[in-house]
Amino acid sequence: MLSFNNLLVKGAAVAALSAAFAMPSFASTGGGDRCSVTRISGASSTFYVPSGGSGTYNILGWGNGTGGSSYTYSGVLESIAEQCIFVAAANTANSGTGREVENAVNDAKSRYSNILGSNPKVCTSGHSQGGGGSFNAANRLGADCVIAVQPDTVYTTSIYSPVASNVDVVCIFSRSDTLAPALPFNSLNCRANSTRYSEESTSGTHFTITYGDGGAPGDEMRDYAARWLK
Repeated sequence: MLSFNNLLVKGAAVAALSAAFAMPSFASTGGGDRCSVTRISGASSTFYVPSGGSGTYNILGWGNGTGGSSYTYSGVLESIAEQCIFVAAANTANSGTGREVENAVNDAKSRYSNILGSNPKVCTSGHSQGGGGSFNAANRLGADCVIAVQPDTVYTTSIYSPVASNVDVVCIFSRSDTLAPALPFNSLNCRANSTRYSEESTSGTHFTITYGDGGAPGDEMRDYAARWLK
């Protein structure tokens, strides 16, 4: 049986074939503002750049799961950007410290100031190790919100300190996830390091977020991103 790391490393190998190219895509129709998206890859960050809507966007900073790349999560990240939210994804396969996500967000602010404005709202997010690391990235950036998807807070990283009391936090867990389940530790750690805390439980496994638009965990991620960053 393939391990989580093996599956994500295979996704990273695919990323190497296409990382050098900007890949345009077009949003599906739907309610509210929808944007077209261009994927721009760099040495340390990948940006999902929206076009359309108001023309000024807030930022979702993304951290990958262990062994993964932003290409592993391209479906769900593109679907977030289609909501007219700028996605700044760290390329690292180890995002638990939050440092690389901080760098990706700051790089985006510098390179895309014309569409991000002087003071965009920032939400940090990530999967597994990146989910736990999203708390650490939020503290490094002074972010407005955290969307942690199946966060591991025990084995691959830990939450170094609680986020500020005005930071909105949601942790999204899946009922068939055996690698970073809510219980016994992860839900408690998320709650203990948050003041304004929500928790969602969805169908799916630990890998659901890596397929297509992320399935049920992706639905929750999109809902909270739209709620907090639109």
